[in-house]
Amino acid sequence: MLSRKLLIVAGESSGELYGALLAKKLRENFELFGIGGIRMKEEGVNIIGDITHAFGLFEIFGQIKKIKENLKKAEAILEKIDGLILIDFPDFNLKLASKAKKLGKKVLYYVSPQIWAWRKGRIKTIKKYVDYMAVILPFEENIYREANIPVKYVGHPMYEVMKEELERLGIIKENDLTKEDIEIIKDKFKIKSKIVITLMPGSRPSEIQRTMPLMLNLVELFDKEKIHFIIPKAPNIDFPNEAKEKLSEKDNVTIINEQSFTALAMSDLAVITSGTSTLQATLLNVPMIVIYKVSPLSYVIGKLLIKGVKHIALPNVIADFLGEGNIRVPEFIQELKLSKITEEINKMLYDHYYRADIIDFLKAISRYFYGREASKEVYSICKKFFY
Repeated sequence: MLSRKLLIVAGESSGELYGALLAKKLRENFELFGIGGIRMKEEGVNIIGDITHAFGLFEIFGQIKKIKENLKKAEAILEKIDGLILIDFPDFNLKLASKAKKLGKKVLYYVSPQIWAWRKGRIKTIKKYVDYMAVILPFEENIYREANIPVKYVGHPMYEVMKEELERLGIIKENDLTKEDIEIIKDKFKIKSKIVITLMPGSRPSEIQRTMPLMLNLVELFDKEKIHFIIPKAPNIDFPNEAKEKLSEKDNVTIINEQSFTALAMSDLAVITSGTSTLQATLLNVPMIVIYKVSPLSYVIGKLLIKGVKHIALPNVIADFLGEGNIRVPEFIQELKLSKITEEINKMLYDHYYRADIIDFLKAISRYFYGREASKEVYSICKKFFY
């Protein structure tokens, strides 16, 4: 039987990672084309266009030319393929889905647009142009089911990333790491401090620019003899030269490439820029403080548009929808006051009752993800759906 041809479309870094994980399983049964990056290419995808790093209502303007070029390339290949797999990036992907449906192509959407947060009316467009939804957050399944859209909750691909990364460190049981496990990881990086804090400034240049000053201040503020900081660097992203120079002077700071789960696994606490990294910390039950800052205009317009949620950190959003517990991970939005964040860090480190409550909350959320391998689930769907 001739292999069927699929087009996988990812919009930015995290979506491209999910596309690569899926492609690794699909490549045996399908010929794959895609808009993506190096990771998808390494897994056998014929890349026809590169991902962007667009984020925020106004930051996206700098990428418009590239986005338009990618849309033309994707539309040009639609007649040659048998099906379309869309990963997040809704404005681009829903436009492409409408073109695909006119040509009679099947459309699978993997990683839902955040219709539960804003622009809820998009569910009508999804119902019109998408044949099947594979969703990665546990509360999303009911949203689509109530709209009579075929759907399955497949789990979150970050669970797979965590398993693979920890297995490379020799750790098989990924939840409730033992003290011995943590010490083994710390020894690999020559970290002797009793307390380890991971700082995650973001995966996009605009995020790093806005959050790195706070991260640098935290490094300066805490006792270097007692606390070691780890900063995992997102793929294809570099830190500003001034920040790199300052950090290179510190002997209690370790910068590691990617390996976010490795950093979090040996951490007592994390300060994280809002995004998928908050789920990474949740999966490892690492207490966290979540920060978020965008351009002032993006923030004002975002507040007007986002009506469906009270929180920005994924564990908090999930808890709100599923009614899990009373405690929530602390969030600092736009105003990143050093004194307030420092106070919260000390509370999480030294108030044992508060720390235990946060960990219990994260365990309650992480149980929705353990044991579900999203790429394997979506692969099974694709074998039935596209043949």
